[in-house]
Amino acid sequence: MKRSLIGAIVLCCVTGFGTAKAQEKVSPADSAPYEKAPEAIKQVQPKYPEAAKKDKIEGTVWLKVWVDESGKVAQVNVQKSDGKMFNQPAIAAAKEWTFNPAVMKGKPAAVWVTIPFRFRLQENDKSQSSPVSGMKNTKQKPPADDIKVDKDPKAIEQVNPKYPEKAFQDRIEGTVWTKMWIDKSGNVVDVKVAKTENDAFKEAAID
Repeated sequence: MKRSLIGAIVLCCVTGFGTAKAQEKVSPADSAPYEKAPEAIKQVQPKYPEAAKKDKIEGTVWLKVWVDESGKVAQVNVQKSDGKMFNQPAIAAAKEWTFNPAVMKGKPAAVWVTIPFRFRLQENDKSQSSPVSGMKNTKQKPPADDIKVDKDPKAIEQVNPKYPEKAFQDRIEGTVWTKMWIDKSGNVVDVKVAKTENDAFKEAAID
């Protein structure tokens, strides 16, 4: 039987940079040069609103986030939203993020970054794809694409992909859909890319 999988896909892109005195907590400028972009070291996925899940509603929330010199999120503003019901979960998640701060002239700098939180309902299907990485050394036989189960697998450990440095600097964003073979012990045996919006993100998603 086919079942729905709900996911909130998170991507981060830089929109503007500027310095600020930490003690004064002055908001950084929207646009200024930088030497090194901030790097997210802790990402928290937003909780999918139950009402949106029930009504099968999807959407994206674009947040403008002030990352201070210590790498903490000092302020979060909604830039654009496809639905108000997604705003609060996205804001709550963004406040839990932490970064290696941006660097300007060799010193940590406060910056603004834009984080789009994408809320998507994904259906299991038989999407055809060519493997990006070969099968791992195993004697196990991969399961059929249309195998029936009484209960879907549940992720107990999730690792966020590392944003490719070049894509981050070029302000490129995208989504990668992966097809994973999960064995009977719950381990990921193999990963293939079913669809991608940009090849730059493939390896990071697979890893």
